[in-house]
Amino acid sequence: MGAKPMTITGLSGTGDIMLTCFVNLSRNRTVGVRLGSGEKLDDILRSMNQVAEGVSTAGAVIALGQKYKVQMPVLTAVARIIDNELTPKKAVLELMSLPQVEEV
Repeated sequence: MGAKPMTITGLSGTGDIMLTCFVNLSRNRTVGVRLGSGEKLDDILRSMNQVAEGVSTAGAVIALGQKYKVQMPVLTAVARIIDNELTPKKAVLELMSLPQVEEV
């Protein structure tokens, strides 16, 4: 797609990923934790005064993955949870049941 490899491996790319995964200040992480605890997405979003951009961009990421033939099972599960097609518990079970494959 034309991205520079240093973008994701640099401080801003890696830092953003680490923040989202590990820090309670991350809006996207907050949504994920609350979804995982059983709250409804609409209730979560109504209670927030900031935007969790991952909610509205998850579908676009999946579409790009499909276009470029990139398998993204975790992100696909997240998008399905957001679209209310899958529960977080079922997502974990499905992901843990995937065959192990070598990653690049």
